[in-house]
Amino acid sequence: MISFYKKILALCVAVLFAQSLVADEQIDLKNRFLEKIKEVTLIVENKELSKDERNRNIVKSLTPMFDFELMAKLSLGTAWRELSQENADKFVELYVERMKHSYSAKIDAYEDEKVEVKSIDQPQPNRIALVTDLVSKEEKLEIVYKYHKPKTKAADKDEWLIYDVEIIGVSILKTDRAQFKEFLRTKSIVDLMDALAKQS
Repeated sequence: MISFYKKILALCVAVLFAQSLVADEQIDLKNRFLEKIKEVTLIVENKELSKDERNRNIVKSLTPMFDFELMAKLSLGTAWRELSQENADKFVELYVERMKHSYSAKIDAYEDEKVEVKSIDQPQPNRIALVTDLVSKEEKLEIVYKYHKPKTKAADKDEWLIYDVEIIGVSILKTDRAQFKEFLRTKSIVDLMDALAKQS
């Protein structure tokens, strides 16, 4: 009987310890995110930078947070498997440039919005959803940053990486996948890459 209670106690300690590690990990991710937001805000507010310098600095600051290769891969769905290594590398490059261009356009519309972290959900050990509000004078938009934790950390990347962003419930990744799927119904992957090249 004593042995049984010892096992129960050990199990409870293990669960509490695991929960503590999860909480610490979530706090670290939240703090890292807020540090990046502050860093980007300072870049945006630096009037000495040209538009191109500003955008380059912002992209450089944010790149370690994003898993662009995974985003590019998921955006193509099953079509990804049809790519040669050369075309796969090229598609990732074009996808990243498209993301940078899109983000730069959004930065141009920046008007003193503030980012507030509402909650952190961790549905799986290697998945975290950071729920935030983008607050302006006129409105409040919910933006969810979806992170995953790769098995192996890349030297130039964070431990947790963003692979999707939901803006008021609309997933960037799912939107891209739907657009690319529709495009590929009548055209080739080469045509898609040509179209992406023209956008960047």
